[in-house]
Amino acid sequence: MRLELAICLRYLRSSRSDGAISFITWVALLGVVLGVAALVVAMAVMNGYQTNLVRVMASSLPHVSLTPVRSGGIQDEARLLETLRERYHPLTISPYLMQESLVRAAAGARDSIQGVMIRGIEPKVESEIPEFLAFLDDGSEAWKNLPQAERQRRAAEMLRTLENEAEPGVAPVLLSRSLARKLGVGLGGRLIPLEMPNAEQGFSPMPVAQQLTVVGYFETGLTMLDELVLVTHRKFVPALMPGKALAESLGIRIANPLDAGQVARELRALSIIGNHGYYVYSWLESNKGIFQVIRMQKVMLFLVLMLIVVIAFFGMMSALTMMVTDKTKEIAVLKSLGAKGTGIMMIFLGQGLLIGFAGTVLGLGLGLLLSGALDTFPLIDIPPGVYPGTDKVPVQVAWLDLAWVAGGTMVVCLAATILPARKALALQPVDGLRYG
Repeated sequence: MRLELAICLRYLRSSRSDGAISFITWVALLGVVLGVAALVVAMAVMNGYQTNLVRVMASSLPHVSLTPVRSGGIQDEARLLETLRERYHPLTISPYLMQESLVRAAAGARDSIQGVMIRGIEPKVESEIPEFLAFLDDGSEAWKNLPQAERQRRAAEMLRTLENEAEPGVAPVLLSRSLARKLGVGLGGRLIPLEMPNAEQGFSPMPVAQQLTVVGYFETGLTMLDELVLVTHRKFVPALMPGKALAESLGIRIANPLDAGQVARELRALSIIGNHGYYVYSWLESNKGIFQVIRMQKVMLFLVLMLIVVIAFFGMMSALTMMVTDKTKEIAVLKSLGAKGTGIMMIFLGQGLLIGFAGTVLGLGLGLLLSGALDTFPLIDIPPGVYPGTDKVPVQVAWLDLAWVAGGTMVVCLAATILPARKALALQPVDGLRYG
């Protein structure tokens, strides 16, 4: 093997007669490097986007929700809570209400009606969740410059203000800045909830007695939540929905949000859940379509960028085929001196693998360097709302992805060497000496 390796390394060095072959080899190596680097960066950005999306959604929504089929509250609530704490400790349990409604600004045009989801929470529980507090904002200019601990303290205080009416008949509410702009209100602004019309009332929604006042902002960065949800105390929700039977849900937060699907399946199998009739669903199941799209995009991106490596495959095959043709006489001499066909084949297989290995290592290094730069410096100007909760491109390198990229590249490079190596193996010494 030492002889084959020495010849393999010697053939990789250029001479005047095979300068064109060496040039094609370097182009193929460059193609492998760029293809691997592009794959590493693309996979890291897709992972970062998914991780960032998971973080935001898992922080703003309950991981698992239990909703009674019928109104009237949770049946045998004490036993249910005890069962949950025994099976899934540690966890946080918070009751909540989620109902659709119509609202308009008290001082706005009467035809500027916006459909929203009113989410009634338990502030005492939610104020103990740092991830949830990170979405709150009191609207002051100094808020972003405050230390994180101070922001969380003020956010918890603001959340607790939801417990009491601002004045008789006026409930406090949190909403996003984008929704506030749509409604034409700011801090201290009034909103009028409207009763959903029915057949007896005609098509004109009627205002209800309970009004809302904006006391702060709740901003996740997710458009589908920010432009739809109003947050208030759950005790005010029945007054906003007069005459409607409401079913209060239990929101469960577990240690690992990605285990929510498994927890939901286990809960459905419990007799205390099935016998009393609950809808049990996880945040992963509710947003299953989003994550399927992300996975599909990641696979398609991998396949498309792998074409760069495939292009390098043809360059490598051309270079090795030309090298076999150029070295016909040398191959014939080696075989005449007793070199085995497998040894000759290993010379050219080794060349392809060395080119692939060097390109893969350099590409991985370049890709990791670019990923680190994207994660550290604001190299790309990101418009607000593209990546929830951040103004930088989120980057997360996964070692499994690196393994797939490296493995796929080496397989492609190995495939590029098979045809030239078989051609060298099939060469007869007499033909090589006659035509070489």
